[in-house]
Amino acid sequence: MTIKQREEFLARIANRLGRPRRSGVMPPDWMVKPYVHLHAGLNQETLIKQFIENLRALHTEVLRASRGELGKALERIVEDSAARSVVYWNDERLQKIGLDDWLTQRGIAHQVWDVLLDEQELRHRAAGVDMGIAYAELGLSETGTVMLWNGGGRGRLVSLLPPVFVAVLSENTIIPRLTEAMAYVRGKMSEGLPACINFITGPSRTGDIEADLAFGVHGPGKVYVILLQEQENIYE
Repeated sequence: MTIKQREEFLARIANRLGRPRRSGVMPPDWMVKPYVHLHAGLNQETLIKQFIENLRALHTEVLRASRGELGKALERIVEDSAARSVVYWNDERLQKIGLDDWLTQRGIAHQVWDVLLDEQELRHRAAGVDMGIAYAELGLSETGTVMLWNGGGRGRLVSLLPPVFVAVLSENTIIPRLTEAMAYVRGKMSEGLPACINFITGPSRTGDIEADLAFGVHGPGKVYVILLQEQENIYE
């Protein structure tokens, strides 16, 4: 949503409420910011290790790989999950790592999320494949969470409908916690935000009143994260 679209949207709400559009409201500048001290002095490698530990505690396998080792990481995931069909984001970052060629060479049926195709057909295919693959925007070390920047060719259902979900993430985009993630989102507002931003922490989990935990009831029952080892931090 662009700034113009946001203002038009808020103006419509004000009109329905029968009052003029209010503006100039400034968010508070908090004098106390709790928990910031918990991550003071931590380097990137420490954040990465914390991210991995928290995800593994959530039944999520994390594979660290260089771009040259990416094929081996994918091979391991495909063998472990017995996946023979994949839907994945139409994302330049996945194109750069050669995902389409890799899947073609191994005879794995695959479909990119193409917004030019019929929406119902895309939904049907996403619901029928074994695995969804997306490129995550950020990782939150404190909770083992990945943030997905949905919109356009980055369909939300890719991470929701297939029973197995794989998130590719640059290890240099791992940050401490939700506070930094929200600062990142605010920094992107001038460019326009997507219709949906997803925060995913491990596989789908559902507990009943007796505390019996079931996986995969409302989403993927198995989640993998491929951490790409990069030479430079592209977000600096």
